[in-house]
Formats: sequence, structure tokens, C-alpha cells
Amino acid sequence: MDGGSVLAAALLYWSCGVCVVSALHRTDLVSYGALSGDLILAEGDDETSRVLTLPRPLYFYDTPFHQLYVATNGIISAQDLPMEKQYVDDGFPTDFPVVAPFLADIDTSGGRGHIYYRVTETPSVLNRVAQEVRRGFPDAKFAPTHAVVATWENVAAYEDQTQGTELSNKVNTFQAVIGYDETDSYTLFLYPEDGLNFFGTQPKELYNVKIELPARVGFSRGEVTFFIFSRSEGPFYSVTTDEKSVKRLSQVGNTGIPGVWLFHTGNRHSFENIIPAAIGGLLSTLPPEGHALSPDTTTPEYGDYPDNTFESESPEEVDGYTATGKDLEFQPVPDGGDSGSLQPGSPGSTPPSSEDSDHQVTYNGEEGEEGQYVPPNHPERRAQQLQEQKPQLPLEVVEVNPSPENEPPLSPGGYVVSVDEEDVDFDTGVIQYTTENKETCARFQQQCSQNAICSDYATGFCCHCRPGFYGNGRQCLPDGAPQRVSGKVSGTVTVGSFPIVLDNIDLHAYIVVGDGRAYTAISQVPEPVGWALMPVSPVGELFGWLFALELPNSQAGFKTTGAEFTRHAEVLFNPGNQRLSIIQTGSGLDEHNHLRVETIVSGHVPLLPPGAEVTVQPFKETYQYYPSVITSSSVREFVVVSAERGSQSYTFHLKQNITYRDCRHDNRATPETLQITMERVFVMYVKEERILRYAITNKISPVGAGSDDELLNPCYVGNHDCDTTAQCIPLEGQAFKCQCATGYTGDGHNCYDIDECAEGSDLCGDHSQCLNLPGSHRCQCWEGFEMAFDGRNCVDIDECSSSPCHINARCINDLGSFRCHCQPGFHGDGFYCALQEGRPKSQCEQHRDSLQSGGHGDGAHIPQCDSDGRYRSLQCHGSNGYCWCVDDRGQERPGTRTSPGTTPKDCDKPDDPQRPKTHCEHHRDSVQTTSPDGRPLLGAYAPQCDEHGHYKPQQCLGSTGYCWCVDSRGQERPGTRTAPGTPHVDCDKPDRPKTHCER
Repeated sequence: MDGGSVLAAALLYWSCGVCVVSALHRTDLVSYGALSGDLILAEGDDETSRVLTLPRPLYFYDTPFHQLYVATNGIISAQDLPMEKQYVDDGFPTDFPVVAPFLADIDTSGGRGHIYYRVTETPSVLNRVAQEVRRGFPDAKFAPTHAVVATWENVAAYEDQTQGTELSNKVNTFQAVIGYDETDSYTLFLYPEDGLNFFGTQPKELYNVKIELPARVGFSRGEVTFFIFSRSEGPFYSVTTDEKSVKRLSQVGNTGIPGVWLFHTGNRHSFENIIPAAIGGLLSTLPPEGHALSPDTTTPEYGDYPDNTFESESPEEVDGYTATGKDLEFQPVPDGGDSGSLQPGSPGSTPPSSEDSDHQVTYNGEEGEEGQYVPPNHPERRAQQLQEQKPQLPLEVVEVNPSPENEPPLSPGGYVVSVDEEDVDFDTGVIQYTTENKETCARFQQQCSQNAICSDYATGFCCHCRPGFYGNGRQCLPDGAPQRVSGKVSGTVTVGSFPIVLDNIDLHAYIVVGDGRAYTAISQVPEPVGWALMPVSPVGELFGWLFALELPNSQAGFKTTGAEFTRHAEVLFNPGNQRLSIIQTGSGLDEHNHLRVETIVSGHVPLLPPGAEVTVQPFKETYQYYPSVITSSSVREFVVVSAERGSQSYTFHLKQNITYRDCRHDNRATPETLQITMERVFVMYVKEERILRYAITNKISPVGAGSDDELLNPCYVGNHDCDTTAQCIPLEGQAFKCQCATGYTGDGHNCYDIDECAEGSDLCGDHSQCLNLPGSHRCQCWEGFEMAFDGRNCVDIDECSSSPCHINARCINDLGSFRCHCQPGFHGDGFYCALQEGRPKSQCEQHRDSLQSGGHGDGAHIPQCDSDGRYRSLQCHGSNGYCWCVDDRGQERPGTRTSPGTTPKDCDKPDDPQRPKTHCEHHRDSVQTTSPDGRPLLGAYAPQCDEHGHYKPQQCLGSTGYCWCVDSRGQERPGTRTAPGTPHVDCDKPDRPKTHCER
């Protein structure tokens, strides 16, 4: 949210009555030096401070660090720095964590400047950081407990003295302040007005060549280790790109104050890249940057996947899910059959006849030879059924209005279809549906996704995703966009002879759909189960299948199952015959369009030695598709290498079924078999972080798909350069094009989220606010309202339907609220009512009687009370004729006062729900309550707001007589300030429209 110029300047002029945004002065830096308790870095060209131990961990990106180092060359790092030649002349990213207010070859030898640093809990420093964060990130709930302050004062660039040239007298002064609490960190870069006099340095190796490298300003996560044998560049963020942008560091900023730059630099739970503040239209930072994936890499890159989503420890961040017990389960097989076999269907089972059936059937079938399934709805039998039932064309297509809610709620309960005897042909057993008893879009379209259309067919309705989206129609996701999964893992796993309980630990997954790369991480996994579960990659394979890279004539699993399914899998290890059961339940999409999956594991796994490495061989697996169920069976190989046992080979037999809600009214042909190819499988357990990771590259294709030339297209091979939020579309031969996913804009190689809420279109209805999400948006209802079925409009909640009032009170439902009033003969607040027995005087009666008893002067208003002692809703002054409405406490309701001779307000009509305060009103109220006693400071400027809470176009400071024009955000329009006694500028005259850059 943009802040006004007055608020921004308050940072620099704490007690100034006339507020003007000016440049940052040296005196405005956070206090530093020996008197502030700073340590001083030794003089030199390449010095690193002693370790600065932090009282509590600081989160940089998503990683906690317990110590910091300050270096001569304008950086702070969480690791002891290498020699400067390994980084000082290179750009971002770096190999180690870096906070760089001015990364250049700096030299303090010979007393050319000083470098101060400290970690502090001083309230004045913490308050300053907190105030900056509140202005730059108004929604942040941040109360820093510690701050790291590093100051480079009058430091010089390195200059070679062997050439006999005189040293330059150009020196720089700048400061970095990192404030943090237990979950977040924010960083301030401060550049005073005269602080930057050189903007780059010459490489030492090229001292005799006039080449100057501009300073680098920004942040780099450094290398990230994902597997024992794999390291990858982490994310980074650059503030400057060339000398010109370095020069502007002290001239502009992203907080509305020149020289003041603020960034959100870390979060314990969820953090992808650095987030800059953006206040006052002075933002000149670049979009976040990250490393590019090498086209021929064989190591999974995590640059697209923020580690922090692996490590969320907050239970509030993951929606809980309660199993209903209605899903398909393993059934024991008589006659000594395999107890772990998966039974897809029974001959006599009848599939649900409608799209919205909530009833799940426990399937019991027969097992064929060699453990192969022979379900009753085998493709051959299915084909026979399709021949008997003639396909029906859609009767109508009903457009479902798009809405920001992810999914409208399903209608409660199942719908019972009534069938008369004349509707049934008892010879054939066929029910003749009519429009009166069948389920139609007109009645049940809210069961479709907001990004779907509803189609009526002869026997019912089906949901189909709109162009640009994919799924089963009940849940639809944008084409090409990366997907996230969150959930919990629970159960008891026996390692060797030791049972270990997993108690709702966090699972997160991130899938780059355009490449078929699926990364899964389970946090807080204790030893030794962490090592033992490394071979159990099927836990993460589910997400690889749901969002696999699609080869021609195939479709990923999400298009079949959507987000609601149950997967039963059984893993049988050899040697050892340990058996592990895996149950994964998809419970829909959350408000951010992230898939929710609950995982339960139980059984036995082999004991693996600590520090072991597991290699899983690539493999292919065939999935069999039947109505409402998908099955597969395969044998996997993996190798365990450890110092204790050397190299050992294992296998396990995986059998699984996936059940889901199928819609068969449209008679669409479904694939009988598809083949999933898992080319690269990486597994790792990080002992220090107790995180279990799986990384799998997945492709889905028809069974037996070869290596045709068309399959060598970069879209299928995965060596294209499309953005991770873009879809790679194959063209003829090796050609392809990149298309940004729905909800994103760009050229396909670089895609950016579209802020639908800022587009100005009326996306959300009354009594709601629009919230932008990556690739989408949603509407959030005001308090007292709930979302209607269309996902756009908010309707009043009838609180009275839940009987919130006392049994001897009546409930009155108001728009957005409700009231409770005791029945006649009772008194109380409505939530508790007691029988009146010579009831005591009410507040109104006491108020009235105290005034009537005298001593308050003539002309005082005497309140009118009703027979029950309550304030009458309409009060009128007997001497002047003014009337107004009051609430239950006798307080005047704003906007209801009428003058003599005019019709009084209808006080029984409920008020509209009070709207939230606007930015102008918050601004005004904060100024008016700044003194210790809550009174406005004398001479302080308080903005004037109109009746709707907007800034009035012309603002004046009464104590000085100066006036100026402001925009809708309260920012002064340049060139409009007038002195006392001079004509005012016409503030209604429109300003020049802002360019795209200025916005």
C-alpha cells in the first residue's frame, strides 16, 4: 500500500511540523560508532569480521542462521567469506549467502574510512525498523526483537599504488540494518545524500586497463545442497544493474524517501524471493531474478522451489482433513490370497448415477493370474456397455460465472431422485429420466469449478474445464502454472523392530508442470525412519503422476481425478518381506488453489544405516484405467550404499489403486492404459534439518511410445526456456512456443502475475474485498457475510438461525450483524435475560432522572425511554427541535441528525455495515492521537478526508497557511504547493496520466 509523503517524511523528521520529503542525511542514519557499542572492523583491503553470534536465529530467505560476518567489500554474510578474488568482481548469484548494500572492491588501509557493526536490542533502533516496515508492508505483523547494524563510513575504493598515481579522495558512506524476529527478517539499505561518490571499482587483474565494474546491490541465497551429491544455485535479487542505477541509490528509494530502501528478506515458513517495499511511486528496483535451468542438466534444480515451503512448522498453514471412511479400502482375499492386493470393483456393484453422489462403494473383485486384476468393468465390458447406451449430445451448456473463490461449496447431502413406476421399463431395468427428476446444471451447477462450464446430458450433468484450464471440471487449474501441494503425514512405521510414530508432520510438494519435475519434502522426520523411508519414493510419485509432462495422446492424472481422490498403495520389500501401506487422500483445493493431500503410512520398512545413500533406478509403469478407479503394479530396484555395508541391492513390489468420482453422463472415451516414465529419481534425508526429500521427473504417454522425432521436441525433452509459469507448446519439428499460464502475462520466457484486483474491473460483489493470488484472485467477504454459490457476491449471514440469544430474548438480524433484546418482563443484555421483579432502573432511566433532578442547566437534552426502560431509538431535543437516532446505549448514530422542520430518520431501519477505515482516515486518526494523552499535536498536519473517506483534492496546513494538491493516495502533486495569501491551484484539474514505468 502506498504511503503519503507526510508519513514517509516522518521517518526523517520525528518532530517536524511542516512535512516535506527530502533526501536522507547522515544524521538520519541509525546511530553507529563506539558510543553506540559498535565493533570496528580491522583496516585492510580484504578483511572479515570476527563471528557475530546472534541471540536468536535470523531467517534469510527460508533458512535460519545463527551467526553473521561483516566484510570490507560492502557485504554481510552468514558464512565465513572466501578470498575476495572468488567473488568481488563477479555478479549475482554468489556461492554463499550475501546481503550486499554495496558489493565492490573496497579498501580501508591507511585509515581510509571505518566499518562498524553490532547486533542490538536497543528500543530506538527496533522502533525505527518497525515503523519502516509498517509503512512499507502495511499488512505485516512484525515486531523486531533484534537488529544487526553495519555501517561503512567514508570508505574508499581499492586503487593500485604501484603505478605512482595519487589516491582518489572519493569515499562512500552507507548502512545496512537487518531487523528480525522469530519468523521474519527485513533489511534496510540507507544511502545518505552525499554518501556515494564512487559507483564501482576496477578489477585487480586488469589494473592497467580502464574498466570499472559497477557495484552490486542486492541479495543472494548462495548455493543450496539438495542431495549429498548435488548442489544448486539458490535464488537471488538484484537492486542495481549498471552504474546509472548505482548512482540513483541515494536519489530515489522504494519507501518514498530518497536513499531509503526496504526489503522483506526472510520468513520461517514460506519465502520464494526478496520482496521490495513500494511506496510513493519511487520504486526503481528490478523484478526478482533467479538462476536459469540448464537444458541438459541431470540434477534437479530447486530454483523454482522455495525451501521454506518444505519446512513450514505452523499447523495453521495446512488445512486439516478428517477421513470420512467412505473411500475404497483393501479387502482381504479368501483362500490365502495376497492380503495387500487392490480390488477395483465387484460384479454387482452399481456406479453412482449422478455427478454429485457422495456414496463410495467398497469394491470386491477377483484376482487373476500373477496378481493381475480382472475387474468387472474391464475395458472390454465397458465397450459393450457403451454400445448398448447410445451417446447423447449435450442438451444445453450453462456458463458458470467466474469467481475468485477456489471452489463453491458442494450442496449439502445427496439429491434423491424420485422415480414413478411408469418411468421404469421392468423388462430392461432402464429408468427413463425426465427433466423433473434428473440432476441438471440449473440445480447443481455450483458443484463445478468457477473455471468450468456445466453441460447437461440425457442422464445428468458433467463439469468441463474452460479453455486455458485443466482438471476434471469440479476442480480446474490454469494451464502451465506450477502447482503446490500441502498436507500432513501421520501413522506408525516400524524400522527393524522399533515402531516410530509420525504425528501430523508437514508435507509440501512443488511441481514444475512444464518439465514434469515434482519435488516433495516431509519435515520433522525423526531418525532412523528418515533414512529408512528414502526408498519409498511412491509417496512423491503420486504428485508426479497428477502433473506429469504430457506426451501426445495422453493426459496427466489431475485431468482424470481432479483434487478429490483416494490412493491406496502397498510396498513389499525384498529381501526381508517388510510390508508398508500408504493411503493418500486428496481433499480438494485450498483458497490459494493448492492441492491438499493427507498421507497415512503404516507397516514395516528395512533398517538402513545412518548416512546411507539411496539410488533409485529409472523405470516405467503402466496404469490401467477403469470407471472411478485406476490401478497399477510394478517392481522397482534401488541400491543402498553405506560405509558400514558397502553397496546393497533391493527391490520392492508396488501395487496401488486410485479411486475418484467419475462423471459418465457424457460417455467420453477414457484411456484404457497409459505409461508413466520416471526418468530421474533423487532421494535424500537431511539429518540436521530432519527433512526427507524426493525429486522425480515424470512423463506420461501411451504404452510403448517410442522415440519418434516429434518426441524430441524441446517441450517433451524438457530443454526449453519457457518460464516456470508458462506452457511449452510444441510446433513442427524442433520448434515450440512459450505461452504464459492463465493469470500471468509476458512473452512466455518471462511471465508475471496479473493483479486482477488492480485491473479496475468489478470482480467482486458488494460487501467483499478482492485479494490477489499468484495467477488468480479471490473475493473475501466482510465480517457478517458469507460467499454465495456464485463465488462472487456476499450475502448476509443470518446469525439468528443459530439461536445466539438467550431463550428469553428475541434475535433481530441486521445486515452484517445481529441484535439480542430481552422479551417484555425480562431484563439483561439479550445474551442473558433475568425475570423482572421490581426491576432496577435502566441506564436510560437513570440518565433521564439525573437530568430531571436539576443542577445541569436549562436546555440540556432529557433522553426519552420506552416502557421497558430502553432508550427510544428516535431522540428529539425539546428546545431546539433537532432529532437523531441512538443505539442501545443512547449514543447518537452518525449521520442521523436532522434539523428542525425536516423529516426525522427512520431509526428502526438498520444501518449499513460500517465500512473499514480508509487510508486517509487511518492517516488522520494516527496524527490526531499521537500525544501521550491522545490529543492531536499542536501544529501537526492532519489530512482532510471527504465523507467517503477519500483524501480531499486540496490539503492545507492551518498553522502555516500553505496549501497543495494531492492524488488519491494522499501524495502531494509536484508543483501545486502555494504560499499563504497566493491563489490556490485548481486541484480538480487532472494530472498527467502515469506511465507504465511510474505505476
